[in-house]
Amino acid sequence: MKTTDEIRLLLDRFYEGKTTEAEERVLKDYFSSKDIAPELAFERVMFEGLVRSKTTTPNDLEHRLEQQINQWNRLELSTKRSQKLVNLRWIVGVAASMTLLFVIGIGIYQQQQQKEELQYGEVINNPQDTYRHPKDAYAKTRWALKKFAQSINKGLEATQLNNENKTE
Repeated sequence: MKTTDEIRLLLDRFYEGKTTEAEERVLKDYFSSKDIAPELAFERVMFEGLVRSKTTTPNDLEHRLEQQINQWNRLELSTKRSQKLVNLRWIVGVAASMTLLFVIGIGIYQQQQQKEELQYGEVINNPQDTYRHPKDAYAKTRWALKKFAQSINKGLEATQLNNENKTE
């Protein structure tokens, strides 16, 4: 027969779920006997309650558990799919908004171009026209001709000085 300390150690291991079947049989035999230490009387009631409360498992428990797990898996897969759809809808929504803004911007730009064409009476898209306002074109032409005339005059003066130096 085991000592009280050994029984306590076995009880601790039993409550932790670390006993073997042989050790559980030792505990069962000990608590079934009449020679129980008085300090372990309460443990006897607890142990007998745990040992006697053997529950039987239904025959179809494994099948029902398998069905429940499969149902959870299907639910998880459908949730993932719906999350992907939500993400895809969000991306499509952003792309559609950007496209809409781009189209509106192009429309506003074209309207502005048409207003300017009507306002100034000229075709802006014609590559021969470089200025939108005739006054600007006239001023730039005048400036270019002035520069050209200055360059010609410098050249003529230099030629005249050269000719005068040759004749002397």
